[in-house]
Amino acid sequence: MKTLQRRIECIQSYLEQRETLLRFDAVPNPRDHRGRRWPLGSLLTAALCTMALLAPSLRRAEQLTADLSSSRLFRRLGIRRRVPDSTLGDAIAEVTPQALLERLHAQVRAEHRRKSLVPTRLPVGVIAIDGKARVVRDEAQTPFFCQKQSAESEPAHHLYRVLNATLISSSAAVCVHQKPIPEWTNEMGYAREFFDELRQAYSRMALFDVVTSDAGVLSREHCGELDALGFGYVVALKGNNPELEGEARQLFARLTTERPVAEDDAWECDSSRGWIKRQLWQSAELAGWPGWEHLRQLWFVRVLARKTKDAPVRVIEERLYATNLPIAHRIRSKAILTLVRAHWRIENDLHGTLDIQLREDDGGWVRRGYGLINSGLLRAMAYNLLAIARSVHLRAERLVPWQQLRDWLRDAIIWPTWLPSRMAPAPEVGALVPD
Repeated sequence: MKTLQRRIECIQSYLEQRETLLRFDAVPNPRDHRGRRWPLGSLLTAALCTMALLAPSLRRAEQLTADLSSSRLFRRLGIRRRVPDSTLGDAIAEVTPQALLERLHAQVRAEHRRKSLVPTRLPVGVIAIDGKARVVRDEAQTPFFCQKQSAESEPAHHLYRVLNATLISSSAAVCVHQKPIPEWTNEMGYAREFFDELRQAYSRMALFDVVTSDAGVLSREHCGELDALGFGYVVALKGNNPELEGEARQLFARLTTERPVAEDDAWECDSSRGWIKRQLWQSAELAGWPGWEHLRQLWFVRVLARKTKDAPVRVIEERLYATNLPIAHRIRSKAILTLVRAHWRIENDLHGTLDIQLREDDGGWVRRGYGLINSGLLRAMAYNLLAIARSVHLRAERLVPWQQLRDWLRDAIIWPTWLPSRMAPAPEVGALVPD
């Protein structure tokens, strides 16, 4: 019992410190004032809190607000009775997405000030940029961002795509920026505008110094712009740069036989591939390659595997990376292998959690108006709230399963000895709030 109470008080303390971030009182209210019974801030807070409790749909969010509206935390946040799912859906569909994006940035800046996002896995701050797509059967009243994939004779089939930026150097791989991709372009075509917004959002803090991406996001022109701005880049070399990739493969075919490995990881057990290890070779021989004048070195990573410790070794992957980081950079040797693995935290941590735990691809929230965009931003904030609690605030605990963390969060909300708050109470339900 004492262990349970201590854990619940720990999560209560975590929520109390972030109570300001749970409020949306400053978000402009676009709704018609006639018949307005709920303050917009309380509705958005209800959406964020129920998403953090892994609600897969508006209907489940309504049920959670009915169950938890008597708790002291929900009452202080203005959720004093059941929130109808239709009212919640209408509010999410009408809010201007830029206002919620600014709230996401404010959340990240606040956690940075709390030292929750300091580099712990890498020597410097690193972000990964990658796209994520989900299928929608119609344009969801957002044709600007839904790209049609089906032929005229086939049932309607669209893709809603976003670019995400994730901080991969900290204990918690938080989402720091998210923007939908317009239907007429792709990840690479939108990367420049995306990074400009990202840089402006965090221009006053040293959140990151290095950017990583797969080959489909950053082109060599983008890499040159990053270099000119003073950022490091690490980009995978694949078929989109055939000349440089072909020359690099010839180079490392020779170097892997002539030189010892720059770094050789120990064998570790992988749940799906058995025992694996990684080897690294570095070379600056192709630095300044035509069109890649900013290129300073290439990395070659070979992944070895065997079923058991005594089984024959086989090569399962060979990857090439181009970077403007100098050989003497703080990211070297073992940190390089850590970085190329950490890049996939954007898939395994952010995208995987959004898909499996928050069930983003099920489309159970709002799809009309700005619903797709705003649901994604609220879901990213809910993920950040959970990820920091899981990896930073509860660092004395083992890395708990998401469902167990959800249960602890719910227990902390309804626990009768809620910590006293320093925040002013929210407006009463039914009170009109000036825009």
